[in-house]
Amino acid sequence: MSKIDNRELTRLNQVNCGEIIHLQIITATKPIRLKTRLIGVDPNMSVILAFGNDASWIKALPHIKETNDVIVRFMNNDQQQASVIAFRSSIQKIMTITGRWLVLDYPKTIESAALRQHRRVDVSVEASMVDSATKAIITHGVLIDLSIQGCAFVSKKEKSLSIGAVYELCIDLEEENKKICLSVALKNITNLAVNDEVQCGLVFMTPETEAKASIQELLVHHLQK
Repeated sequence: MSKIDNRELTRLNQVNCGEIIHLQIITATKPIRLKTRLIGVDPNMSVILAFGNDASWIKALPHIKETNDVIVRFMNNDQQQASVIAFRSSIQKIMTITGRWLVLDYPKTIESAALRQHRRVDVSVEASMVDSATKAIITHGVLIDLSIQGCAFVSKKEKSLSIGAVYELCIDLEEENKKICLSVALKNITNLAVNDEVQCGLVFMTPETEAKASIQELLVHHLQK
């Protein structure tokens, strides 16, 4: 992610109520990740989120306390340009009288990762290349960048990979108990200088409109690390 100017604070003020929010509670051990929705934004004062009541929220209750630090992330679609917006804040107040709300301090800065047609976003997500016919895993590796059109994948050199062939790129989102698989064509292979690794240039074969939601999920997954 890269820092962006205060114009993005204006965009935060204009985010639609009901937007899906990914909330990370910062603890001394493992971060706690929750899903909620935006109730509203009071510019320069606070950001108000729904206080969830599912099993993950109940388990997290001991860590949801006033002054505790949190990280907020959500997808923003502006004129068909997808981006992930993120900011660090702290819990200002927990309200349960007029509604179950979590009130956060208004952020001082915001960060963003934009996913545009011709721009690649640096990521670091474990993934696997899978044979499209047999569903057998060919090689494990790391997805190192993403764009609407394609991505770069680094792994150990694997002789069975063939330029021009179509494979599946699969990512396990363990915390969401979900697997994302995208059809990809292998366009090029570049030998890297270390550890007998290669970088594979992949182009998404899934139509853009269908792949967009999965790509956004991968961005959120990356930023939750």
